[in-house]
Amino acid sequence: MKLSHKVVSTLGAVALTFSMQAQDTDLTNDEGVPVLPEQGEYAIGFNAVPILNWIGNSFNNTANNTYAGDNKFVSNLGNNVLFGKYMLENNRAIRAHLRVGVNNFSRDNYVIDDTENSPNIFVTDNQKLTNQTYTVGGGYEFRRGQGRLQGIYGADVFFMYNKTSESYEYGNAFGELNQAPTTTTNFGTGAAQPTGQRLMEVESGGTFGTGLRPFVGVEYFFGSKMSIGGEFGWNVMFATTGDGESVSRYYDPVAAETVDITDEVAGSRSWNLDTDNFNGAIFLMFYF
Repeated sequence: MKLSHKVVSTLGAVALTFSMQAQDTDLTNDEGVPVLPEQGEYAIGFNAVPILNWIGNSFNNTANNTYAGDNKFVSNLGNNVLFGKYMLENNRAIRAHLRVGVNNFSRDNYVIDDTENSPNIFVTDNQKLTNQTYTVGGGYEFRRGQGRLQGIYGADVFFMYNKTSESYEYGNAFGELNQAPTTTTNFGTGAAQPTGQRLMEVESGGTFGTGLRPFVGVEYFFGSKMSIGGEFGWNVMFATTGDGESVSRYYDPVAAETVDITDEVAGSRSWNLDTDNFNGAIFLMFYF
């Protein structure tokens, strides 16, 4: 006698319900180790979305499963922020966020050598880009729940600093006989042309930011001291960017020398108030 699809589905749902109830009431593993975090334990967490993408991609060789988004917990903290907790009590914890990032990028572009009468002899122009990003944050977390499903809520404060700079070197020099040397005008495309003035460096003003983020979320402990969860918050952030400057160079035929021009780049200020993390960010936590 064959069971109908509807009956099988119903039995499956009932079995799943009893299984989840059994898991919720069993708060120790086979070795008797408690499933939920306890006072004095530490925790580290990271973004689970890349793992979920990898699992999705393993079943689909033709597309990248990035539908869940790339954020970690909140966009102003970013993917690369380290996240940790310390359990003050079984239902209270302090949180910490940290990022120290310095990125240096350099690329060359070959342009025609103006001193040679040949289209096959080149000199090198060079672009260097530097970006510095620092984030530090801390917070207080409360927990509720008697089973494996735990509610979390609290608030974080955070501080961030970001600064970028650019510098350029060119193979063709300015001179009385070459007041518009062939110069790279776009390092992305490799475009170059004769120009009477070219960019030498750009120094952005540093950006300082600070914010407050009340949050709420859930964690489900699928194993002993291991959880998967998500959270969103109400984010208030203020940021200010100082004045920067850019330096350009040209050849002055009267003075028979190169001259640098420094232009100021005005700073800015901003603040925003918004909910965050509705793009499906998911995190994994490990307590020890």
